[in-house]
Amino acid sequence: MPAPTPPSAAGAPVVRQLRDFAVGALLAVVIATCAFVAVRNHDLVERQVDLAVRAADAVATDRPALPDVRAVLVGPAEPSAKHAYLRKRRALDGDGWRTLGPATPDDKLIYDAATRFERQRPAATTFVQVLSDGSGRAIAVRAVRDGVRGGTLAVAVTPPGRPAPYPLLVMIGVLGLGAALAAAGALVGGRARVAGTFAGVAALAIPPALWGSPIACVAIVLVAGALALAQRAAFTERVAAGLRYHRTALAFLTPAMIAMLVLVATPFVIGLVLGFYDHKQGTWEYVGLSNFGEILSGGGHALDDPLNFWFILGVTVMWTLANVALHVSIGVALALLLSRTWIRGRGLFRMLFILPWAIPNYITALIWKGMFLGEYGAINSLFHAAGLDGVSWFSSFSTSFAANVATNTWLGFPFMMVVALGALESIPKDLYEAASVDGASAWQRFRHITLPHLRPALGPAVALGSIWTFNMFNVIYLVSAGEPGGATNILVTDAYRWAFERGERYGMAAAYATIIFLVLLLWTVFGARIARSKDEGAS
Repeated sequence: MPAPTPPSAAGAPVVRQLRDFAVGALLAVVIATCAFVAVRNHDLVERQVDLAVRAADAVATDRPALPDVRAVLVGPAEPSAKHAYLRKRRALDGDGWRTLGPATPDDKLIYDAATRFERQRPAATTFVQVLSDGSGRAIAVRAVRDGVRGGTLAVAVTPPGRPAPYPLLVMIGVLGLGAALAAAGALVGGRARVAGTFAGVAALAIPPALWGSPIACVAIVLVAGALALAQRAAFTERVAAGLRYHRTALAFLTPAMIAMLVLVATPFVIGLVLGFYDHKQGTWEYVGLSNFGEILSGGGHALDDPLNFWFILGVTVMWTLANVALHVSIGVALALLLSRTWIRGRGLFRMLFILPWAIPNYITALIWKGMFLGEYGAINSLFHAAGLDGVSWFSSFSTSFAANVATNTWLGFPFMMVVALGALESIPKDLYEAASVDGASAWQRFRHITLPHLRPALGPAVALGSIWTFNMFNVIYLVSAGEPGGATNILVTDAYRWAFERGERYGMAAAYATIIFLVLLLWTVFGARIARSKDEGAS
């Protein structure tokens, strides 16, 4: 009679199966939760917008207002009796006609919405917006026909909206169903184990299907398929064994991994997704590749227009090349000078040259901004003292660009100097002595000894400096502010202006950020290959 199977051995396949299921279920729950939040917020916005529009229509047609919605008739803007340049409006609600003022809640909101509606007429017959205060309220404005009770506009503000609660019990039930399917597959064994894993994780696509989110359903099914294939190839077992073997090292790495996930990976993915949406009046709309198409096509602007992407890209590339060239040349020259043993006080000079790098760059940018400003800035004052005319630095592209480059050069050369100093210290002195004995000139020693030893250290430094300069927001924004007419904007400052100065086009700004990332990625990859090929050719 065969010996009975120990409970631990019988339960091991089930434990391994539930372990694999837990990994796939975690990813599926995250996807389902994101889908629920997106659907819930979309439904809330549609519900509040519809309520505001219906309430405004009711007041505009002299029908009873909807309950719990504040709807008023608003009169035309009239000059103030005390200050002609100020405008006031009167509103008709339950207390009769009164002047909109700060004493009553939402009066400023109603006044601003009425003004914005009049500015965009006749392009739109109804103005509707979800408020950005997080309350979930919406406001709608529409014109009143035939002046109902003396009003010209009907304005409605909805009460705060509450999104649907998270379906925790539903998710717990589906997780239980998925775990049961996975465990059943493990008990049957063989191919049923892989099928159970797939069915268990794919069961979590049921809630997104009920919410009407096909993208989330497809994503969860793909996760289930990938996990089943990995399990069939025994990849999950190898990963689990590796985690057990390296558990001590992973315990130390986990905090850093979590920080990178929260602070780097998550914002990157969110920004990437936002590039496919457009934000208008507090609502998000999926537009696909429309933002990228508008950017890459120039948005209908001429090639020499500062709003054209290709013009801005050209300025950005020229800005990067000019700065990196100056950083490297000045930094290496100073490093060569400070490496001379006959110079007294080298330590003091090194400290003084490093100071521009140690001071926060926005402080330095503001200082240089003041030096370039106006008739009495420090630089123009020096010109006057030398008998020269002052320069209006930010009235033309060339002078404004030069002011930006001068500021960033002051900020960037210390880094290259420090890198070059470290590389020079590592060069054996015997090489220079042997070259001198052989009759090599100073230029030959620099070309055949110093430069080859500097190149390995300067290569990564140039790559980092290029990325930093390409995205140097502070100098452009604080020194020239893009003047004249936005001509000195670079890609990162233009992305900022799309987000905060051009109607809150967050989707457009996110698309800009994605393009910037791709440009820098290509530059890094191809730059590394070029540098590697040169090193291989030299060797």
